[in-house]
Amino acid sequence: MQPSAEDVAREIARLQHNYQFLSYGLIVAWLVLVVYVLMMVARERKLKREIASLKAMLEDRH
Repeated sequence: MQPSAEDVAREIARLQHNYQFLSYGLIVAWLVLVVYVLMMVARERKLKREIASLKAMLEDRH
């Protein structure tokens, strides 16, 4: 039994709808990843500044 043109059109619409949700999910996943990486970079910079400050304090004590 051959699927009708209506069945094929309905299946295409369903697949497009699913693809749209997949695309949104991937965009959100990438945004979360980018935000996380930027937060880690900011934290690393802060820690480097703090380490440099502590080294300077130790050198001033001697």
